[in-house]
Amino acid sequence: MNQFLESVHFRHACKLFDESKKIPKETFEEILEVGRLAPSSFGVEPTRLIVVRSDEGKKALRPLCWDQPQITTASEVVVFKSLQNDVIPPSEYIKANTFRRKMNLNGYETFCNRLGGYLRTRGFVEDKIAHWSALQAYIMATYMVAYASYLKIDTCYIEGFDKQQVEKLYGLDPFKEQVSLIVCFGYRAKPQQERFRIQLDELVQYK
Repeated sequence: MNQFLESVHFRHACKLFDESKKIPKETFEEILEVGRLAPSSFGVEPTRLIVVRSDEGKKALRPLCWDQPQITTASEVVVFKSLQNDVIPPSEYIKANTFRRKMNLNGYETFCNRLGGYLRTRGFVEDKIAHWSALQAYIMATYMVAYASYLKIDTCYIEGFDKQQVEKLYGLDPFKEQVSLIVCFGYRAKPQQERFRIQLDELVQYK
C-alpha cells in the first residue's frame, strides 16, 4: 500500500483530541498553503478561513456547535467562510479576480458571461448561490484534510452548528458571507474505531 493510501486509511472523524499535543506552527501553515492552492470552480476562490486558536475563541464557539468536544480539544479549529453576493458577476470582486490573472477588460466581460451563464444553467441563482460557494469550501477542506492525514494529523469535519449564531459570533454580513463548514485539526486522544464502508463493487458502476 502506498503512503497516500495509508493516510486515507489513517483518516477518521476524530471525536476527541489530545489537548496536550499541538500542531507545530510551520506544519499547520503547510496545511493552510494546501488549502490556498486547492481548486475552485472557475478559479473564483470564494473561500476564506478563520483559524480559531485561542482557548477563549474555542470556548465561545463550542456551545454553538452542539457542544461537541472536538472544538475545545483540537489544536486548530478552522471556520470556512464563503463569499456570496460578490461572486455573482459582474462585481468588483470578480473584476479583481480576472485582472489578477492578467485578463483585460474584454476578458473580464467574457468571463462574466461564462460564469453567469453557468450559474444560471445550474440553478445557482439568488439565494442558491450559497450552495455553490459552499461546495468550493468543501473542496478546499478536503485537500487540507487529506494533506493533514498524510502528515498523521487527525481531523474532524463539523457540520453540526448553529449557522446564524456562528456568523453572528464573527460579525459576518450574511448577504456577503456565510459559514459553510468547520474542521478541527489535532492529534487523537484514543485509538481509531473500526470503520465500516461499502465494498468497491457496490460503490462503482462501469458503463
